[in-house]
Amino acid sequence: MNESSGGEAAPASVDIGEYCRRVEEHLTRVNGGHLVRVVGPGFELVREWAETGIPLSVVFRGIDLKVERHKAGKSRRPLRIEFCEPDVRDIYEGWKRAVGLSGGDRVPVSGLSADAAEPRRRSLTRHLDRAIDRLSRAAGVLDLPVGLREAIDVAMQELVTLRDAARKARGQARDDLTVRLAAIDADLTKAARAHAPAQELTALEADAASELGPYRARLADEAWQRSIDLTVDRLLRDRYGLPVLAL
Repeated sequence: MNESSGGEAAPASVDIGEYCRRVEEHLTRVNGGHLVRVVGPGFELVREWAETGIPLSVVFRGIDLKVERHKAGKSRRPLRIEFCEPDVRDIYEGWKRAVGLSGGDRVPVSGLSADAAEPRRRSLTRHLDRAIDRLSRAAGVLDLPVGLREAIDVAMQELVTLRDAARKARGQARDDLTVRLAAIDADLTKAARAHAPAQELTALEADAASELGPYRARLADEAWQRSIDLTVDRLLRDRYGLPVLAL
């Protein structure tokens, strides 16, 4: 069995070339169709992710987080994969905790930046502004299920209220707002599942199982199902253009 540079066993059936191609395709998509090749140091980084066993759904979410901040900044250049490393590592650590992987499966943080080892305290107001903007665009999609559209409208109203409070919130007050934000996020995820057509959910579950297949042997049954559920949630968000609201 191959070993990654970080010391973890690589999933036996991971196709490094296919993995890199999928990452390149996603990076191109979030860059508005501007082709950004995953070559040189970028290829070595993505290969390390594959050999470490980071699921593509985790990589895509890390890229999405970084690109949201990238677009909100002053840079107009396409985002390069190297700048997504801290976010991908943060999301991976969270994913492992969520699916119940043991401490022995943790990726060593040696060689990572401080930002990768310790999650950043992001601006709550800017985060809410971006979330409201994305939700407003999601609500305008014509084929959106009616029940989900109603849930989005409710979430947007709550986010506007939270944004007004966030401008002056500090300390415990800010922490209370982030707790409420996580609850709104959970409610929106449940609404997406509840109102998505049954055949669509079945197809997404099959996609999730295919994507996570190389990692099946590393997960107990309960952890496997959690990982499937988390991946389906991500695919539903992608399908309906829903942002992750929780910080």
